[in-house]
Amino acid sequence: MVAALPLEEKGLVLGALLARMPPDDAAARFGGDIGTRCRAALEALSAETRSGRAAALAALISLVRAPVPAGVERVHPGWLRERMAPESVAVIRAVVDGLPIEVRQVADEILSERGETSKGPAPALGAAGLAELRRAVFAGLVPMAGPGLPAGSQAQSLLALSFAALEETIELRGAEALGVSLQGAPAAVIARAAAGLGGRQARVVLDAAARSGPTEGREGARGLVAATAAANPGANPTNVAMAWDLGARSLAGALAAEGSATRQAIAQRLSPARGRRWLAYAGESSG
Repeated sequence: MVAALPLEEKGLVLGALLARMPPDDAAARFGGDIGTRCRAALEALSAETRSGRAAALAALISLVRAPVPAGVERVHPGWLRERMAPESVAVIRAVVDGLPIEVRQVADEILSERGETSKGPAPALGAAGLAELRRAVFAGLVPMAGPGLPAGSQAQSLLALSFAALEETIELRGAEALGVSLQGAPAAVIARAAAGLGGRQARVVLDAAARSGPTEGREGARGLVAATAAANPGANPTNVAMAWDLGARSLAGALAAEGSATRQAIAQRLSPARGRRWLAYAGESSG
């Protein structure tokens, strides 16, 4: 029950457990569907054995207090660079020591640009001090693996994609929306839209425009195209960049109920510029 909760709701359950809050009180305090899910999780934990509850509590504390989010090597290098670039050479050396090679490669690039290497003195910190330093440097990143990974199947399938494949998936989703919006349009208009995208996106536009579908779907797609065009005045609505924006808007709507951590996790698989754009469509802010 707890494992299926979004990351932020795991945190609420942990807080309720530490405060010894009854399930009904948690439901009332958190409200709505979130309160309902948290109450169910607390009730499930109360039915566990004492050792089972202790293990669940320890797992939640470990998840929330992890110095580095699990799966940090799967975060786009751009986000890692943003976290480490403002730090001193000694701090960078300290926080990446022992981390996956993908993280150390970003650190090496930053240090090389400063004429430094990863070898050298690091701050004299104990284990607790290093953990706090890592929490500060990697603050705002959410887990990309383990129990903190988003539970939704759609989100997990997206997060399993490579950086490039996720970008293409979003573009194809946008091409699909554009094609649906053009159902019933003159053939010349559809052809121009497809030609503007080219490649696989062009085929998706043509196939979607040729299908018959419910009026609501067509009108919804047209609304999506109009909203995206309004947010990007002067942009050509039939180029690949706009297809990406269309796809990001569409995906944001599809994942609206998945939770903030899910949306942040997807952003972390994109470049910071694209990730922030995706978060804006999803109604989120980012650090």
